Amino acid sequence: MICIPSLRFCLFLLLLPLLMGAPAYAADIIRVGGTGMGLALMRIVGTQVEREHPAIQTQVLPSLGTTGGLKALAAGAIEVAIATRKATPEENAAGIRTAACMTTALIFATSRSQNFNLTREELPALYSASDPRWPDGQPLKVILRSRTGSENPYLVKAIPALEPAFAAAFRRSGIPVGATDQENAEFAQKTAGSLAITTLLQVRTEKLNLTPLALDGVVPSPQSIADGSYSLPLPVCLLVRENATPATRLVASYITTPAGQAVTRANGAEPSP
Repeated sequence: MICIPSLRFCLFLLLLPLLMGAPAYAADIIRVGGTGMGLALMRIVGTQVEREHPAIQTQVLPSLGTTGGLKALAAGAIEVAIATRKATPEENAAGIRTAACMTTALIFATSRSQNFNLTREELPALYSASDPRWPDGQPLKVILRSRTGSENPYLVKAIPALEPAFAAAFRRSGIPVGATDQENAEFAQKTAGSLAITTLLQVRTEKLNLTPLALDGVVPSPQSIADGSYSLPLPVCLLVRENATPATRLVASYITTPAGQAVTRANGAEPSP
């Protein structure tokens, strides 16, 4: 989900010659890339599709971010892009199509085993405090997301008081900053007493040793996303080119099938209608 254009674009350029040299359509090898939180789910989907259609194989690339994934898709370097949004009108005009979407929960999670309840009112103080504590008095260690990522702006829009709180946290030295979804998860798991921003989809699909925390008394789940009781829903979409092959469309739209919906819900997301 993190977007660092320079790093992601450099990775894309390095991968491009190799990817362009692979005869994806001839072999029905469907290359997938984009936001890091969706990579593990697409590996699961790829395995499921291959069981049902042995001639179709899915190759999931390292995290490119939403921007890098869409650039790779437009250039023909991948067949399916994972993004945190649908295709824009400009992208539609350029031949990019939204194949399917799901909604997961943007969550606060910890390396601790206790499932504490956080409230929107107390969150800003946890990020702005120089020595934050959990309700039981144990030290709380903030893990920040990159300034260039989409998580912080999303949260600031939902909870405006987080804007100065995040700014205060960035001014403090020694706080880990996750540059990618996977690095963020690594910091969160290895830091005692961590408080990290991640997604339910990533926690479940990567089987992370993190505890998702309730927010305002609501536990993040596909059910609380579907009924609207969880207040931080986050879209995840699969995009293809308008001339996508049937195999590509099958992979990208698999989450809309009954089997795909079951896989998606079991892994922390609610398929969109």
